[in-house]
Amino acid sequence: MLTHFFSHRSSKVGDSNGQRQAARVELIRQTSASRLHEKHRLWSGWNVGAIGTVLSSSLFWLMTTAVVGVISSYRVWQRKETLRIQENGVVLDTPLGPVEYQVTGQGPAAIYAHGTPGGYDQGIAFSDFLDPKCCTMISPSRPGYLRTPRSSGSSPAEQADLYVALLDALGIEKASIIGFSGGGPSALSFALHYPERCRSLVMIGGIVQRHSYEERLSILPRWKQFLMRFIEYLMVCEPFLYIAMPIARLIPKGKAVAGMLRSGAAYHLRKDGYDNDRETFAAITHAPWEQITIPTLIVHGTEDEDVPFEDALMLAGKLPRVTLLALEKGDHSSFYTHARVVMPMLRKFITLES
Repeated sequence: MLTHFFSHRSSKVGDSNGQRQAARVELIRQTSASRLHEKHRLWSGWNVGAIGTVLSSSLFWLMTTAVVGVISSYRVWQRKETLRIQENGVVLDTPLGPVEYQVTGQGPAAIYAHGTPGGYDQGIAFSDFLDPKCCTMISPSRPGYLRTPRSSGSSPAEQADLYVALLDALGIEKASIIGFSGGGPSALSFALHYPERCRSLVMIGGIVQRHSYEERLSILPRWKQFLMRFIEYLMVCEPFLYIAMPIARLIPKGKAVAGMLRSGAAYHLRKDGYDNDRETFAAITHAPWEQITIPTLIVHGTEDEDVPFEDALMLAGKLPRVTLLALEKGDHSSFYTHARVVMPMLRKFITLES
């Protein structure tokens, strides 16, 4: 009986102790869970805010670094372009004044009268289209461009005189002449006034008649005026050229295309020639082109908006020994877009007339 009593009492005490222990454990669990929840809440809030701050700061830093890197790279490119222009051209003093030029390739001599804008470097690029083995390309900077001063000959006739002075200095008796775009008037003048020095004439999208850029724009719709002005701006916009030239190198004949584009770089060294061309082209008057008797090849796109196809038709109608290659739906760059037709014909023409 006593044993049973103590046994029963011990059992009650044990149960009571177990309940109290279980309660304490449960309280500890709840407290731990509460603290863990609070820590998780605080950590989650800090985590989202901190990560957002870190990411935005990192993105800003990366963008700033990229912009600074691009600007630095662009400045280096500008310096290299100026250095390239100064180092690759040769300045020759003639009786008519200084003329900058470069000679590339081999074979019969040909003068490249560059477009507007341009310089001797445009002729080097064009020789890559044509094939340096086709001819000895003499590429002068026309007066006002790069290191050929405007005083060396502002008019097309004076520029033709300068070409002769350059040939004399180089010891070359005869040369073909290629007039590209704005180089057309001086090429025509050379062929007209110096037939004994001009072996053949090539006009590629060349200006023949009076050409006023502003007057031509005025007859176009406003959206077309804006587009033409924007394209003209891009051709001398150095940031655009900096971006476009590496891309141009990826297309067929990319080196030559990039070279033609870069002949608009360092525009401050070309602006005087550009302004002179504008004035000179607007003052072009009738000339006796029918007196040009040397073999002539005219290459012109039928939809050229820079130099109208009518210039080519008019010239072709006056010359006695002329071949007109009309590039259907071709624009001012059709010498490149139709290169498979143009370049073989041009190479053959220059070679045969040697």
